[in-house]
Amino acid sequence: MRLDTVLVKTPRGREEIRTRAHPLSALQRRLLILADGRRTVGEMTGQLGCSASDTAVGDALDSLERERYVDRAEEIAAVA
Repeated sequence: MRLDTVLVKTPRGREEIRTRAHPLSALQRRLLILADGRRTVGEMTGQLGCSASDTAVGDALDSLERERYVDRAEEIAAVA
């Protein structure tokens, strides 16, 4: 995922923050919390002290997107 990608929580992502119903890893949960529609992936990983090139970070972001906890902000804007 590109460093300038902006992620936003989906309704499922917001529900997960509230309920903790699914078994997300600690890294997935922290990234989900930071996905606010304003921060880029680079900013999010920087806040966590991680590198966006770290395989675990890439896997966590891909999983959150694949499982529909987050969407790319530009995709939402294109639909609107």
